[in-house]
Amino acid sequence: MITLIPGERIYLVKRRHKFALYSRLSPVLAIFLLLLLSIFYILLYFEFFWPKFLLNFLPQLSSFKLKFFILFFLSQVLAFFWALIWLVFINYYFDFWIITDQRVIHAELKTFFNMKISSVAFDKIQDITVSIKGFFPAIFHFGDITIQTAGEMGQFTFSQIPDPEIVKQVIFEAQTDYLKSKK
Repeated sequence: MITLIPGERIYLVKRRHKFALYSRLSPVLAIFLLLLLSIFYILLYFEFFWPKFLLNFLPQLSSFKLKFFILFFLSQVLAFFWALIWLVFINYYFDFWIITDQRVIHAELKTFFNMKISSVAFDKIQDITVSIKGFFPAIFHFGDITIQTAGEMGQFTFSQIPDPEIVKQVIFEAQTDYLKSKK
């Protein structure tokens, strides 16, 4: 849980760009849909039979349909990919950055029940660097912001943030206002 300092105002809350979510989610979602379609296809159009050597060895298998064993296995794999889809979304949703009038806060979900929250005050910020590398970041206007600090953290990185130049400007203006108010 993030607790603000009394009188602290939030200027901006940012998450990773939607492209980052879609790029991580699309392969898992494609496999999920492929499995779902294959289950329906097998259910409607296929009939599987036990191999004869297996029926000679275990004649009791003839009373069980192989089709249902295959569908059961595929449904278990489908449940795994459904959980993986939610895990990717939850990881996206619980990684965010907050810019206030006194500091920058980074909340990151490490594991399901382990959230790391760190912050850096504006008087500790020494340098802010924007990095936009690659074709898709240039097209969709997202990139990384690295904040060099004087504290023990060293660097504070906003990864795959939308409109990094605007976010850098907001941080710079908030830092300027903060330092003016401290004088």
